[in-house]
Amino acid sequence: MSKEQIGALWMISASVAYGFMPIWTVLGQNSGLTTDFILFFRFACTSVLLLALARLEKVPILLPKRKILEFVFLGGILYSIQSFAYLDSLKYIQTALSVMLYHIYPLIVTLVALVFFKEKIQLKTLLALALCIIGLIVILQIPKDIALSPLGVALSLIGALFYGLYIIFSQRITRNCHFLVSSFYVCFFSSLAMLFSMLKALNSIPNLFEIPPIGIFSLLALAIFSTLFAMVAYYLGMPKVGITKTAILGMIEPLVSVVLSIWILGNHLSALQYFGAFLISCGAILLCLRR
Repeated sequence: MSKEQIGALWMISASVAYGFMPIWTVLGQNSGLTTDFILFFRFACTSVLLLALARLEKVPILLPKRKILEFVFLGGILYSIQSFAYLDSLKYIQTALSVMLYHIYPLIVTLVALVFFKEKIQLKTLLALALCIIGLIVILQIPKDIALSPLGVALSLIGALFYGLYIIFSQRITRNCHFLVSSFYVCFFSSLAMLFSMLKALNSIPNLFEIPPIGIFSLLALAIFSTLFAMVAYYLGMPKVGITKTAILGMIEPLVSVVLSIWILGNHLSALQYFGAFLISCGAILLCLRR
């Protein structure tokens, strides 16, 4: 196999692993676990494993104070807010709907680049933006037999907004950092943010001995498969395939999430909503090609 083919396999593996993330989260929430505890376990467990991998690979983990403060902003604010908003939205709206709303983040990244970084507007960009916006409007045309929670929609869109901001800032902050180091600090400060959230609401801390087996399994799968493995696979694959193909292969993630939500969770969308999801995917791919 060529270097690019190996990289594509890593990227597909990462997208599939990330695609399972909302499924593990819903299973955990159905087991009585709060979103902040699920995220605290996810980030704390992953940061410990990343630190162990860094030590094993003999990668220096210490950073200058200013760089650590930048990671506080990146992980403790942007990444923790987007994670909480996205995964908490799963309590209020169907997983398939939340996933598709969340994956308009390429639209947000592009708009920020156009407004704040004065990037030139190309015809391809306008077409992609139009597809994403029309798709978003179409997908929110909920059938009468399905209750739509404005809070769930808002949370999913907030998650998309903060993930778009995370992508923009992470390109500068993580530059020249080993991926194990940057991933460790993002997860570590995200876990501290979730711990603070849990301590504010003591009822968020569950009795570990009362968590059902499916809840324990979902926590471990979320931390090990859909976070640690996904992160490592992503960073192993990205240098081999390039940014554009990485972004395109990343669109496998919402497809996996939607299929699994239908198969495992019994979600369903209307034919019109699936068409809206198709438009968003096409727009996102065009935006990735533009980048």
